[in-house]
Amino acid sequence: MAQKTILITGYEPFGGDTFNPSLALAEKLDGENYKAYEFNCVKIPVNRHLCIPTIERAIEKYQPEIVICTGLAYGRAGISIERIAINVADFPWPDNEGYLALNEAIDEKGPAAYWSTLPIRAIMNNIREAGVPAYISNSAGTYCCNLLMYGVLNYISGHNLNIKAGMMHVPYTPEMAIEKDFTMPTMSLENMVKAVRTAAIAAIETDKDDKVICGFAQ
Repeated sequence: MAQKTILITGYEPFGGDTFNPSLALAEKLDGENYKAYEFNCVKIPVNRHLCIPTIERAIEKYQPEIVICTGLAYGRAGISIERIAINVADFPWPDNEGYLALNEAIDEKGPAAYWSTLPIRAIMNNIREAGVPAYISNSAGTYCCNLLMYGVLNYISGHNLNIKAGMMHVPYTPEMAIEKDFTMPTMSLENMVKAVRTAAIAAIETDKDDKVICGFAQ
């Protein structure tokens, strides 16, 4: 049986940080196997103009069955599984190249939004059962994580690809909070890795998403 691929993306550090847990977790999963699937890490630049082309090249190279994008969202108290990506780049601060996108369409000809095609309720349930806090979020923001999620789903739709894809946000690690703001919610890198691994397995094993109340304010 041919090896199948799960792409796990993580972002380079930004905003003055020297560490980004999304990239660290993706690197830890890189090369792992589950049944016929292999995890592959993709490092994404925090860059308005390079973010989407980077993941498009990775999709072309690996021909994955699943793409799980991950990013850092400080202030969130658990793994947040994003429901939707919107067609706007409206940055709260510049990217790593100093570019500040203000109310820009990600794709001038694209739809207003895309729904995640991951089984988000099953993922939430399975992560919680694994002992890690998780919830479904209704906003991926308007920075690079939303940009990436929209770009991935837009590419998949435009090329009629059969790929499940979506975005998950992770909190600060305890070490980051100590350095920056000790009042911030945190999570160990170990639990982040467990959560994303669990999400990927749920995406593989779930044909029809769970029916469960999952509303949350964010």
